[in-house]
Amino acid sequence: MDIKDLNFETSTDEKDLVTLKLIVSKDAYNKELEKQIEYYKPRVNVKGFRVGHAPNNIILSRYREALEGAANEVLIEDAWNTYHDEKNVKAMGTPKLLNLENKEDGLHLTYEYYPIPEFDLPDLSSISVEKNKYTVDDSVVEEAYKLSLQRFAHFDESELKSEIGDRVYVKIEFDDDENKKYNKELTVVASDDENDSIFARNAVGVKKDDKKLLKTYVDGREATLIMNIVKVEKPDMKDDSKEEDRQKVKESLKDHLIKRAEDRANSELVNDTLFNKLIELVNMTLPKGYYEEQLETSLNEFERSMSSRGMSKTDFLISVAKTDDDIRKEYEENVRKQITFDMIMAKLADTYKDSITVNEDKAKEYANRMYQYQSYMGLAKLPKEEQQNIINYIMRDAQTRATSEAILDYVKEHVQVSEKDAGKFKPEENDVWGGY
Repeated sequence: MDIKDLNFETSTDEKDLVTLKLIVSKDAYNKELEKQIEYYKPRVNVKGFRVGHAPNNIILSRYREALEGAANEVLIEDAWNTYHDEKNVKAMGTPKLLNLENKEDGLHLTYEYYPIPEFDLPDLSSISVEKNKYTVDDSVVEEAYKLSLQRFAHFDESELKSEIGDRVYVKIEFDDDENKKYNKELTVVASDDENDSIFARNAVGVKKDDKKLLKTYVDGREATLIMNIVKVEKPDMKDDSKEEDRQKVKESLKDHLIKRAEDRANSELVNDTLFNKLIELVNMTLPKGYYEEQLETSLNEFERSMSSRGMSKTDFLISVAKTDDDIRKEYEENVRKQITFDMIMAKLADTYKDSITVNEDKAKEYANRMYQYQSYMGLAKLPKEEQQNIINYIMRDAQTRATSEAILDYVKEHVQVSEKDAGKFKPEENDVWGGY
């Protein structure tokens, strides 16, 4: 299609949403309709005519609705692509078709889209970042070895105070009648991780019959709950293996932990350091409406994830001592950063497309992992169409992941990376069992 076949006008609202009204000329529309007739002519039977020899006007009269629908489908895409190429329009995602109407002067189409914001990429060679360097000494190996014993250990009730990793059975009560309906009995693993629940973080250093008063929120109001310690269980860490065998395991474990420490440092470099550095260096104003839509989508997904875990939103907020506003503020910041980073990644991919090579074997590896997981979750039991949708998603997601990895590998090669001492490596359970 030629730009001369289009009339168009645009308007932008207060939330940066662009409305595009296009009119495909009657001549251009009729040409496409003729193409559709010629395409389907050999495929339709019209009584009184040999296949492929019926006059176009008779075919059109018989199959007008289907033929116009096929023409519309082609022109919806062609009209947008012609406008997009001519005006160098960059839209966030696929434009939304709001309206389609055939009139005397041609096909009227109305689209909505958010424009990709204009911004400049920083010179990669001017960026300096620090990569963590962790120490793996004998004390780290001992800690990891203890985790390996604990994984299969039998837990026994103890009168001693709890330590990190112990199981603690608690009963939660509020100090007022209004909140009695939220009373719970829980089993938590004592933890010092700030991302765990307030119950897990307050389950360290307690023993049976202890009580702790914790501050939290219910329906946005501050409330005090009482955490009663019902029982403490500690793992039986008895190790019957020979000293010689233990030493061999620890030597092997140390080599494994050194690799895991490097993996963690690389992951932090990409997912934390480079992520935040690129966002910090890029000046970008996001379309207001797009940001708000993505924020609401993320908040709705958060609520669905709570439900899938069998937890109400209220219970979750109580467990982390946060209000709806707290969660919203966290999501506002995270969504803003993620959209900004996605825009940066897209521009990096376009700017350095001739230098970035996607590892297709990696894409296949990621796809196989996701497929195996979906198979484990019962993919074969789903309807065929749903199976195919999931497989299509897996292929797209695997390719996206491999592409993102290739872009970030390119960035890592061209920024200045120095190392900083990050202290001792703190092993987690997945560091011990993640492929060891």
